[in-house]
Amino acid sequence: MARPREALPAKISIDMTPMIDVVFQLITFFMLTLKDVSVEGDFDVRMPLGPSRAAVEDNPIPPLVVRMRAGPTGGLAAMTLNDAPVVGAEVLDALAGAEALVARARALPAGDERSTRLRAAERGVEQAAAPVVDALRRRVVDLVGVGPGSNADQAEVELDCDYGLAYDNVVRAITAVSGVVQPDGTVVELVKKIKFTPPRKPQE
Repeated sequence: MARPREALPAKISIDMTPMIDVVFQLITFFMLTLKDVSVEGDFDVRMPLGPSRAAVEDNPIPPLVVRMRAGPTGGLAAMTLNDAPVVGAEVLDALAGAEALVARARALPAGDERSTRLRAAERGVEQAAAPVVDALRRRVVDLVGVGPGSNADQAEVELDCDYGLAYDNVVRAITAVSGVVQPDGTVVELVKKIKFTPPRKPQE
């Protein structure tokens, strides 16, 4: 004989505890595995800190201004460092005489004689310019120093050159203030910061 079926209860109770446990576990899982995506254009840039006011005021190196005046033909007529002459007039006169020989050699007609005289005159210019370069370098070394403990990182040289100055003289000044060659051939840096004053055109 068949067993009579039991009547279903009027209300079925659902246990929510397991579902809540699973939901909290899912929330915890997503919180722990979430990777924060950086916003587009948000760059992690670390700007260097500027020097403090005290460090700037305690800088013992004054600004080094090298003033170079040009002669009528573009030669070096005068050179001063912070308004003090670097070399005497006799050195500049010797350099001007050597540069005049170069100009005369360039005026010769093309040929072997012109090439020979031009090479000799250019060597004479380099020899006449060597005392100027050495004198400027010595003045910079006296102010900045050489090697460990020097103020090469803080020093700055400003070159104030006439508009018509020959480019060779500018290169010699840069060579003089930027480094010194030791007897063993190594180069020691003197001044790392070199800037130029905007050239002033001669008034017509």
